[in-house]
Amino acid sequence: MKSLTATLKALTCVTFILALSSIANAQATRTWVSGVGNDANPCSRTAPCKTFAGAITKTFIGGEIDALDAGGFGTITINKSITIDGGTSGLASILASGVSGVIVNVPVSANDPERRVTLRRLSINGTGSSGTIGLRTGLKGISVLSVSKLFVENCYIQNFTQEGLNTGSMTEAGAYISIKDTNITNCANGVNFSTSTGFIQATLDNVRLEKNTGNGVNIGVHGHVYVRNCNITFNGGEGITMANTVVDGSAHVESTFIGSNSVGIRNGGTGSVVDIANSSIFQNGTGLASASGAAGGGINSHQNNSIANNTAAGTAPNPVGQQ
Repeated sequence: MKSLTATLKALTCVTFILALSSIANAQATRTWVSGVGNDANPCSRTAPCKTFAGAITKTFIGGEIDALDAGGFGTITINKSITIDGGTSGLASILASGVSGVIVNVPVSANDPERRVTLRRLSINGTGSSGTIGLRTGLKGISVLSVSKLFVENCYIQNFTQEGLNTGSMTEAGAYISIKDTNITNCANGVNFSTSTGFIQATLDNVRLEKNTGNGVNIGVHGHVYVRNCNITFNGGEGITMANTVVDGSAHVESTFIGSNSVGIRNGGTGSVVDIANSSIFQNGTGLASASGAAGGGINSHQNNSIANNTAAGTAPNPVGQQ
């Protein structure tokens, strides 16, 4: 009897292990979505899923979800390394009414050491309705809670009541955010880079931040941002702003046009660094502004900038580099 019991236990363990293995093997490294798909499908190219949320459960860590055609594929919470690509036949859409479009929350895991997410060729739209009135109701376009590296490429992010992209709730030892070839418009603020612990490193390359009701780029506590080849215009608040609470932040701005904002660039932090090179600060309410006092954060100009036609010149920059 004891022998039979031991044998049954062993068989049960083997069955359990095989079941887990079968679940893992059922996940593909590449899955597909289509506007005419079904989440009951295996998400293969010939039997695609309907939503990104349905596909991610069938995609292995570090895999890729591709859109076969243009369509609306729903909001998603990302909890593993993944690439989501809207494809070349037309932008894949995420319509977020009353919620955030994409939540990135990739926890530390031995099975997912890279914790790397790429979002490519997506339209993320917060348009919704309030009763009979058509209003933006989406919260955040991309809400980043936990990740090591996030790449946003060739995306359109618009119509959110909060930020187009926000890292303010992160508690990372260090994270890197890259935004490239992307438009962010009609959000409360374009992007916000800050974290309660650790630090955020961010790069914006060929990003258009236009007609947001608040600021274009917010740099908060522990935020370090590189801005290159960008257009930051017609925002209701400030083009690039360093918060007053920042004591260790930095911004390096190169080959960028900043125009028609309430303030072009503000360094409100103490001991924080803002450098500008080969950029135009043009027709803002105030061109440059920085915190006052010996500990106030200044703005360094590399002498090849065009700072002109602002209603108020504001703070004179510190000349650096070759004269």
